[in-house]
Amino acid sequence: MTKPPTSTRTDKGVRGFDLDLHVTFARPLPREQALAVLRAAEGFTVDLYAPHDQPQAPVPSARLTGPLRDPDTLRAVLTAWLQGEVRSVEVGLHGFLRSATGQTEWMPWRRNAVLPRDQVARVAFDEGVKYVLE
Repeated sequence: MTKPPTSTRTDKGVRGFDLDLHVTFARPLPREQALAVLRAAEGFTVDLYAPHDQPQAPVPSARLTGPLRDPDTLRAVLTAWLQGEVRSVEVGLHGFLRSATGQTEWMPWRRNAVLPRDQVARVAFDEGVKYVLE
C-alpha cells in the first residue's frame, strides 16, 4: 500500500499596495473636528493618534489606510487640507503582506520624496514611494 503524496503547498497570504496617509494637524484638534477634517477623504480606515486613556484629549495627527480609488480627487483633498488645518502629510502606496489570519506586515518604503506643500500635483502615487508634503 502506498501513502498519498504529502502536500508541499504553503499559503503566503495576499500581497499588494494600499494607500497609507499620515496627517499632522497644524494644531491638535478636538476629536470631532479632526474627524470632520478627515471626512473629505472618504472610504479610508481612520486611526486617530491621541492618548487612549484620555478620550477628550486633542488629536495631533491621524493615519488613513485603504485602496486608492481616484488619485485626482485625493490630490484635491490633500491641497485643501494643506491650505487649512493640516501642517504636513506623508502619503504613498505602501507595500504589504497580509497573512491568512489577517495580520498585515508593512514593507519598508523603497524611496522618500520630499515636496513643498504647494506641489501636491507632483504626487504620482508610485508603488513604494512615500511623498512627504510639508
